[in-house]
Amino acid sequence: NTDLSLNVPDNPIIPYIEGDGTGVDITPVMLKVVDAAVAKAYGGKRKISWMEIYAGEKSTKVYGPDVWLP
Repeated sequence: NTDLSLNVPDNPIIPYIEGDGTGVDITPVMLKVVDAAVAKAYGGKRKISWMEIYAGEKSTKVYGPDVWLP
């Protein structure tokens, strides 16, 4: 935008990394909390489309041994 404001779509795709350790416990709850906050703030007119990015131990299971990042 010429006024340098953000132009955010109604359904942005937001990547996230679950991570190793406590991320396994925290991430699912965080996704629900953020989804609920967006739903309340925008009256259901906007929604985040979450896209998991594999890193750490999950990455080695998806991409092969010793591949810690995609």
